[in-house]
Amino acid sequence: MHIDPSWTFVKAYFGARIERLKEARDDRGAISIETMMIVAGLVVVAAIAAGVILTKVNEKAKTIK
Repeated sequence: MHIDPSWTFVKAYFGARIERLKEARDDRGAISIETMMIVAGLVVVAAIAAGVILTKVNEKAKTIK
């Protein structure tokens, strides 16, 4: 099995970036990256739920008319 050197580079590069982010924690009242990611995920889930609910309501409204 051949290991691609570019894949090894990508893994090492992103591993180093992740380690740098883990060590660079400044909790001085600013929103952390993890908090922003969680909030963004919740917003996406809420938007999907709202879309599903609106679709169901519109389908029911079309059948009533």
